[in-house]
Amino acid sequence: MSARPWDAVVGLCDRVAADLDRVALDSVTTIRRDLEGYAVVPFEEHLEAVTEQQRRRLEALAGRRMLGAEDLDRASDLARRRARQGIPVDVLIGAYHLGDQELWRALCRDPGPAAPLLPELAAHLLQLLHAISTVVAAAHGEVVRELQTQRVTLSQRLVELLLGGGPDAEASDVADALGLDPLADFTAGVWRGVRADVVLSPDVRRGLDRFPFPLVHSYQSGAVVFLVQDVGPAWPDELAARLPDEGVLGVGLRRSGLAGAAMSLGDARLALGVASAGRRVVRFGDVWPEACLLSEGSRLGPLLTSASTTATTHPHLADAVLAFAAADMSVARAAEQLHLHANSVTYRLQRWGQLTGWDPRTFDGLVRSMAVCRMTRRESARRPPGARP
Repeated sequence: MSARPWDAVVGLCDRVAADLDRVALDSVTTIRRDLEGYAVVPFEEHLEAVTEQQRRRLEALAGRRMLGAEDLDRASDLARRRARQGIPVDVLIGAYHLGDQELWRALCRDPGPAAPLLPELAAHLLQLLHAISTVVAAAHGEVVRELQTQRVTLSQRLVELLLGGGPDAEASDVADALGLDPLADFTAGVWRGVRADVVLSPDVRRGLDRFPFPLVHSYQSGAVVFLVQDVGPAWPDELAARLPDEGVLGVGLRRSGLAGAAMSLGDARLALGVASAGRRVVRFGDVWPEACLLSEGSRLGPLLTSASTTATTHPHLADAVLAFAAADMSVARAAEQLHLHANSVTYRLQRWGQLTGWDPRTFDGLVRSMAVCRMTRRESARRPPGARP
């Protein structure tokens, strides 16, 4: 096609450029309505960026050329800024699509002599969009990888500071850089897999990054440590659903400030000691007596040896103790649970008391006995098949 007919397109682009303030405003309005992520971008900044990008596109259309190096550099700079503002790449490219739709509507509103050239103009506009999308995705990805690396480093440092002696000014600065409020409530979780390798797969990490609340995670001593804020009570189950099935999660209490975050981490580590394959998510608030007892096993060993040996060598006696406790100290209900006669349950409770010196029919004796029975049962479940106690 000769250059002369294209003059009609040049004239059309000039007319749209003269009305670009309105076109850009319509574009920004549509983008902010359809893409909620753009709420973080100040309106005036957004309008200025869209106006510039659409002006450059009109100049390329009028010149019947692809975007130049300067055009693409400006688009890359914008993509990097949007990445730092937290705009996902798919949302960013979606904004370009919506902007081009408004630009196309403006071109088609009164094409005049350029009407026969609209199919070619549409093809050219798509080529420009493809070129923009390519450089935008690359630039956005660079910043995302940079931010992810920075976040991993900061997350690791925050956990180290909390575990290494409590919060200080540096911990407060790191928390703030991670988007956490150092003075707000924190809840911690500690996840451990069955294998020694605790590195989460890229798919799992991407799933964690898409959580709808602030979540910090880092590797620590063969486990993955999590810190969260502003979440409801269901978050541990949501988190466990995104983690590998062959692992367990201990959850600490919700506590205030960075000092509370350090304590919650301690809670979570204690709760993790109570978790098992049949009980993947364990909250410290539910198991604190048992968790604290297990954590002091070596200190309490001399006090527990007799009862622990009895529970190991006579598991049917331990079963009777646990059933009696679960039945609120009712022999009849415990017997029903164990499918035994009530006299058999009574005999087993008496026999336990004779061997351990703790009468499970008293409150004090039952509390001690129940804790040891649970601890012994858990240790037995963790022991490899065939291993001697």
